[in-house]
Amino acid sequence: MFRLYKYLNPRHKWISATSFLLTCVQVISFLLISLFVGQIVGLISQNSFPDDKNVTIDILRISFTYVSRREAIQYLSIFFAIFLIIGTIGSIFAAVLASYVSTAGAQEIRNYLWKHLSELSQKDIETFTHAKIITRFTIDINRIQYGLISFLRTMIIGPFYLIFGLVFALLTNLNLSITFAIMIPLLTITMIISGSIIIPIFKKEQKMYDKINAESQENVLGAKVIKSYNLEALQSQRFYDANKNWGKVSLKAWHAYNATFNFISLFTNLAIAIVVFVSGINAKSITDPILFRQTVANVTTFTNYVMFITIGVLMISFTIFTIARAKVSTKRVFEIIEKEPNIPFITSDKKVTNGEIVFDHVSFRYFESSEKNVLEDISFSIKPGQTLGIIGPTGSGKSTIARLINYDFRKMSGDIKIDNVKIEELDSKSLRESISLIYQNPTPLSGTIKTNLLLAKPDASDDEIILATKNACAYNFISKFSDQFEHIVEQKGANLSGGQKQRLSIAQGIIRNPKILILDDSTSALDAETEGTVLQNIKNQFAEKKISTVIISQKISSIILADNILVLEHGKIIGSGKHDDLMKENKLYREIAISQMGENNA
Repeated sequence: MFRLYKYLNPRHKWISATSFLLTCVQVISFLLISLFVGQIVGLISQNSFPDDKNVTIDILRISFTYVSRREAIQYLSIFFAIFLIIGTIGSIFAAVLASYVSTAGAQEIRNYLWKHLSELSQKDIETFTHAKIITRFTIDINRIQYGLISFLRTMIIGPFYLIFGLVFALLTNLNLSITFAIMIPLLTITMIISGSIIIPIFKKEQKMYDKINAESQENVLGAKVIKSYNLEALQSQRFYDANKNWGKVSLKAWHAYNATFNFISLFTNLAIAIVVFVSGINAKSITDPILFRQTVANVTTFTNYVMFITIGVLMISFTIFTIARAKVSTKRVFEIIEKEPNIPFITSDKKVTNGEIVFDHVSFRYFESSEKNVLEDISFSIKPGQTLGIIGPTGSGKSTIARLINYDFRKMSGDIKIDNVKIEELDSKSLRESISLIYQNPTPLSGTIKTNLLLAKPDASDDEIILATKNACAYNFISKFSDQFEHIVEQKGANLSGGQKQRLSIAQGIIRNPKILILDDSTSALDAETEGTVLQNIKNQFAEKKISTVIISQKISSIILADNILVLEHGKIIGSGKHDDLMKENKLYREIAISQMGENNA
């Protein structure tokens, strides 16, 4: 848990220290109360004897003398009330501060996790499944929060009660303390055995949560496929199995947990029973009123300290289990936090100025362990104002080129340059602001149409918004909504069609006036006429600015007017040139064109 503290701001660290001090005040006050209670009970039990003119009371080997039992009870009651108030106030404020720090700490760690996750490349993020990431943001962070508050409260109270309770008990009556020779080893053995059983179960339980999240996410995201193929029963069974497995593992943990508490309670009650039994036998032979009072006081105080020791052991065991869970969760969260970005954020004076792109013998594979490269020896260039078309079969590496230009992935060999500067040396903010990459399956964020457009350019004027949506052929459907640009977009654009989402995404891409525009099959859901209009509008809008445009498509119609067309197959360029040249020289391109347009029109 200590590693979490470096992520707390200094103010929260000071509050943690204050909570610690107040907890110490609480523990010491409540321990002293038991001494006063024991002496008061001893004095009351002496009522059957004549009142003493001078009453001497020993508290922790310190003697106090009063003129009568009545006066002694009055003063002890006052001390009892004072320490009770001090302990209660300390407890309340310590709990409030600990709760605040644990909540604030969980927020800071969650924010830090989010910030670090946003700095990771797409390749880095894909090493974790979505289900695992969601679990870390929710269940794992919550358990870290519980671990923090346990660390600040029960981790302090438990050992203090155990240690000081043991010390005070020894000072109270050394002979009765022999019971600890039986009680402490039994409690220690119980905690060791239960810990060795429960901690591995906690680790397994966390993996079960990941499985449940994965099944839930799959069922929600794949709802259309599941219903299309009548897979409801199969998918439901998979979810039930995952949930059932989690239930079995969780139940095992709680059974072990409850057994631990029951054994601790059993050993404690046995210790108290032994103390009371032995003291009761000895008390029968006592005739001296002072000795009788001291015996009753000692037994009462001693049994209270046995209870404090028990509470301490229970708190320690509870804290160990809570922190064990938090430790597992902390490790899982720090797997992300401590992951070094494959592509670090660069601050540099080398900015994107024109948007000229050069690929020089670039090769790439997603994983170093892969046998084959996804892209092999790719070379091409795009001048500002030019349009590059990329076509090829599914899995030929078209989208990978787009992701490399956007610097989502790091190439394995060769060079990628923008404006004659290696992409690794460019200022990251400038690179991101200069490129608009529009995907085939865009995911609008929940909000309104306008807020989604403003994500691309927060300071865009109403005229810019209208122009961008008109050029993307999105204004037609937006204007039909009664609230137009204030129309609510549901999560993932659930209330928009595929074509509407693509046109809205294209409007987002062009509203920011990028230096490089990449359309990654982003007109696939549009009819031929709308697609042609969108591409022509984009060409007209940026005619004077001369941006570099990359159009990736499965359709010849989308790239037919490009200045240069790359034909990819199995990650290699097997042809390049204009449409007419490729129709004559490239067999694959010609076959695609004829299959789509007919031999006469191609």
